[in-house]
Amino acid sequence: MPVLIFALAIVLFLGALFTITYFLGIVALKLLKIISQDWSVSSLPYTVKRSLREARDYAQKIRRTARQCPPGPMRDRLDRTIKPVDEWLVNLNRLEQALTKLYMQHNINRDLRRVTSEIEQLRRQRLETNKNEITYIRALADSKKKQRAALEELQAFQNQAELKIRRIASDLGTVHTEMLLVIAKGDFNENRFQRLDENLQDNLSGLRDMVAAMDEMGYTSTAGY
Repeated sequence: MPVLIFALAIVLFLGALFTITYFLGIVALKLLKIISQDWSVSSLPYTVKRSLREARDYAQKIRRTARQCPPGPMRDRLDRTIKPVDEWLVNLNRLEQALTKLYMQHNINRDLRRVTSEIEQLRRQRLETNKNEITYIRALADSKKKQRAALEELQAFQNQAELKIRRIASDLGTVHTEMLLVIAKGDFNENRFQRLDENLQDNLSGLRDMVAAMDEMGYTSTAGY
């Protein structure tokens, strides 16, 4: 009899241990899911990070290439052409910080899915409810649709900012290549310099506008150029 009682106790103990382990495993998986979602919100996309690295790398190459040009009229012209690069990088840093803050505060894709699902649920609920509640359901659905529209607008703006960063990296790469061609050929082509000037200034203006918009939304803390 004592052996039977002991065996029964062992079985009960193992059963309890299995149950506890099972529920702890479920809790751990939920925590990991929450943590992974938080990390996904707080980090910039890989393509944006890569473009930021490329932009800074090209900026250093542009400065270095200009310094390597012998003193003279061409060196002076190169210095004038690359003058906006420093301002580019300052605004680029601010745009990166603003985007990072935006990602930390919002997972826009997840929020859009949630709001869209809620709108669909309200639509079905309106078909099944009585007339007294329809007015309230309709008002709530309209509010949710406005929220979805605002999220879609924020998502579009976020995409524009990311594309702006990628274009900056590409344009700085073009400037560097053009500088290498000018120096290699020894060709003081004013038309080519003017095209580079216009390209840099146009993109700087667009970058300023993007940072100013981030200022208005509260994602940056200091005034831009």
